[in-house]
Amino acid sequence: MSLIHLSHLHATGRTGNYPVAWRGDRLVLWQEYHDRVAALAATLASRPQGRWLLVCDNSLDFVTGLFALWHADKVAVIPPSLRPGTLTELAAVAEARFDATTITSLPVAEDQALMPPLDPAATRLELYTSGSTGSAKAVSKSLAQLDDEVMVLEAAWGKRAATTLSTVPHHHIYGLLFHLLWPLAGGRAFDSESCATPAQLLTRLEKIGPGVVISSPSQLTRMPELIDLGLLRGKATSLFSSGGPLPGTAAAQFREALGESPIEVYGSTETGGIAWRQQQENDDNWTPQPGVVLQLDEDGAVTLTSPFLPDATQVRTGDAAQWLPDGRFRLLGRTDRIAKIEEKRLSLPEMEARLTLHPWVREVAMVALSGRRQTIGAVVVLSPGGQLRLAEDGRAGLSQQLRQHLAH
Repeated sequence: MSLIHLSHLHATGRTGNYPVAWRGDRLVLWQEYHDRVAALAATLASRPQGRWLLVCDNSLDFVTGLFALWHADKVAVIPPSLRPGTLTELAAVAEARFDATTITSLPVAEDQALMPPLDPAATRLELYTSGSTGSAKAVSKSLAQLDDEVMVLEAAWGKRAATTLSTVPHHHIYGLLFHLLWPLAGGRAFDSESCATPAQLLTRLEKIGPGVVISSPSQLTRMPELIDLGLLRGKATSLFSSGGPLPGTAAAQFREALGESPIEVYGSTETGGIAWRQQQENDDNWTPQPGVVLQLDEDGAVTLTSPFLPDATQVRTGDAAQWLPDGRFRLLGRTDRIAKIEEKRLSLPEMEARLTLHPWVREVAMVALSGRRQTIGAVVVLSPGGQLRLAEDGRAGLSQQLRQHLAH
């Protein structure tokens, strides 16, 4: 396996029968993948639109569309979810839509030529994340930033890497990097399916494994209740987790069953990777990623400069931390009104603003609640129409309809 920078992936290429991804029971090889990227890029290059909303549930279709857009000199706009409301809103900031139907239906001639390398600084994608003051904000990433982070992942954990399977979506920075871009650059196949349940994960590992599993704290925390973790031994060569801290009890369960805890990565859409840890008994501290320089501001919040940022400007994370003498640190929670609920970064001001758009709601205040599981609570002042609905449907019925309003 040879490491290729993402900017040169379709300029250098691989042998035609090199494995790229599993689509169901079929292994898609390099020539088929490259031919489709090249054909799509040629088609897109003739289109005048510059910003394209990339909407793909399947990971192979997504990354095929992504590289086709890049090689056609287009900006890929990545929605934070595939919910209808999200796609409707983002349609206003993109000039066209690129989806799986187009990507898979285009006739493709075989043995397409290699393409010129991409300009790492000019090639970009746009992700969306919850802001601390209201609506979601765009985060622009250059290919240079993504490539730099992939190289750090390879240097740190390349010897552990194998076929990659995922339980997390590829339209977030974590899934994009770990499930797709890192395996592509490192020459390792990935599974184009997302494993929604532990049982499906075991089935896929038995079919195409052993492999690296890209997962999240909420999924890993529930996994011991749903399967015997011992069944993962010899199948899951490494487990990665990101999106929030993995509870120590869950880390201990995996350590007991598999001999080591999952590797956790701390970061954000804006910053990329910041630090990592692999919890041991009585040690849950974080180690900064290579090249990332961390400090604490006057409020005790983490600030950083990083090679994964567009420039040398110092960025404040909003995460409180305690610095330790050995250069590591301990996270202490948030300093703003962003709540991490099962890896979803939720802006409480945004949720409040959206809920007040409902005709039954006059005012609302929201707060993160901690218990057996984290959730969001809302204190709602009803409009006259909302008071009538409350009298008719009761509290449970009214609450359910407000939930549905936010879910859209």
